[in-house]
Amino acid sequence: MGVITNLISKPFNPRGNDQSPKGFNRAKLYSGKALDFDGTNDELSLDGFTMTGNTATLSFCLKADDWDANSFIFAAGTPEIVLGSTTGGNNLSFYDSSSWKTFGAISDTTSTNFFSIVFNGTSAIAYMNGVQFGSVLTITPINISSVADVKLMAQYSGGGLFFNGQLSGFKIFNTALTPAQVADLYNFPEKIVPTGVANTALKLWLPMQEGAGTTAINGAPDALGSELVINGTFDSAANWVHSAQYSISSGKASYDGTGSGKLYQTGKNLVATKKYILTFDVSNASTYAHMWIGNEPGSNSYTASNTYQTYYNGTNAVLFEGANIGTETTLAFWGSTVGSSFSIDNISLKEVANYGTISGATWQHGIGTPVAQTAVINWNKLKLEGGSTTNEYLVPQGLTSGRDLLGNLFTNVRKQGALNLDGNSWAEVHDNASLDITSAITLEAWVYADEFSDMNGAGIIAKWDEVSKQSYLLYALDYNTYYFFISSNGSNNDNVNFNLDSADENKYNHFVCVYDGSNITMFKNGNVAVTKTTALSSLYVSEKVLEIGRYDLSTPRAIEAPIAQPRIYNRALTAEEVQRNYDAGKNIYS
Repeated sequence: MGVITNLISKPFNPRGNDQSPKGFNRAKLYSGKALDFDGTNDELSLDGFTMTGNTATLSFCLKADDWDANSFIFAAGTPEIVLGSTTGGNNLSFYDSSSWKTFGAISDTTSTNFFSIVFNGTSAIAYMNGVQFGSVLTITPINISSVADVKLMAQYSGGGLFFNGQLSGFKIFNTALTPAQVADLYNFPEKIVPTGVANTALKLWLPMQEGAGTTAINGAPDALGSELVINGTFDSAANWVHSAQYSISSGKASYDGTGSGKLYQTGKNLVATKKYILTFDVSNASTYAHMWIGNEPGSNSYTASNTYQTYYNGTNAVLFEGANIGTETTLAFWGSTVGSSFSIDNISLKEVANYGTISGATWQHGIGTPVAQTAVINWNKLKLEGGSTTNEYLVPQGLTSGRDLLGNLFTNVRKQGALNLDGNSWAEVHDNASLDITSAITLEAWVYADEFSDMNGAGIIAKWDEVSKQSYLLYALDYNTYYFFISSNGSNNDNVNFNLDSADENKYNHFVCVYDGSNITMFKNGNVAVTKTTALSSLYVSEKVLEIGRYDLSTPRAIEAPIAQPRIYNRALTAEEVQRNYDAGKNIYS
């Protein structure tokens, strides 16, 4: 299809170096989540990894800070199997235990690129962004059966040849993907396994968008064992023993905050040589839940620090392993009066087959060029060990639709036409004539109002000039207070706002903001929420980009909430049209 260039009279580069064709509103999603390795001593180590044969595919997103260096991206086994960069011409190379061989030189050394390396016996083929890159290499067949430990972004044999860059979405398949399957993964980043490939072919999946922490969970389908907890949602009091400080009703176990109380199950029989992950939801805590997780306070504990920990409202996670497990057979939650009363439910305890240990690498987001990453999927974000904000990870999406690998329900908001924004990601639409609206205007969006989300005056739809304060803007002051702001110049502006009712919280709401030249009105779920007459006679034409999920203050404020179907009209929608749009989406965003 050719590019249409005669729809409007605006030139190709209306603002600065905007390369988007005129007549089109082109959006870019800024997510770029990845672990950032410093090239000095950062690495990720994975033990207990096993595969067989000499056929495999490595797949990952990579943004290199320095291609022109002798450094490793992937290293495994004895004899060593290495994918990395060799000096001279930004080369992507492979070492097959006998010699280095080069696919080709990377010309774009500043962007995030999606790579797939396919090994099929005596040949190796590299793909970059869905198409073949460089030469087909003739190699000594790799002996995957010898691999037990893997290092990413560093030398396998220890200390050295660290890669400087950002890495995410690392996968290993025990099959050679076809060119069509490689392209399928690139074109549809929400897919874990491409069409035509069995789920069991995926042996390692490290999203590596986990946050600054120490753990990268393997999301391969056989990486987690069976459920070890009975009745983790407390639909009855059966299978749990508890002291007087706990009560069980309405699907939750509640601690009253009056003394040291115990909620427990026996017969867990955990093994010190294995690893387990515990997740649970805390709610109704006015401050926080203060709990000891293990057998008895003062004795063994499953947690890393062997003491009471602080857990906040929301989903929490703890990893159990090695000496912390000891010989315990009881899963117990001891409440402490140091915190407050709280409720606990959705307890899940599962074995983890293997996971990666992160050394030094830190989480980066909203970086570099726009990347079609998994920010458009509503992940279950967990925080290890007492809700630490510096030790987050995302539980990988399950291969069964609608659940992650811990069995928790999730929503694939991309399929709903939504962006799942985490407070660090946003979308931009280049400035063009269709957005230079000077009279009547309507802004519309579905927004998920989550009481645990951090809004902090964040933009939903924003064309905002920080210097002149000239704009049109829909933004959230907090999770339940929403503003519609318009301006005709820096000193002449107007706004309306309203608060959500409690029944509107923790769900999608439909917001429509209308300026008809005389009045400004906000609709919520098809009904007028607030309106006022305004003295503004026109709107200012801002030269800024349009942002979705953020607005450009000196310190930009991005929203932590899914946004679906953001729309802008160069006219005032009628009440009937607003109702019709709400009715069209209410069953999708219910």
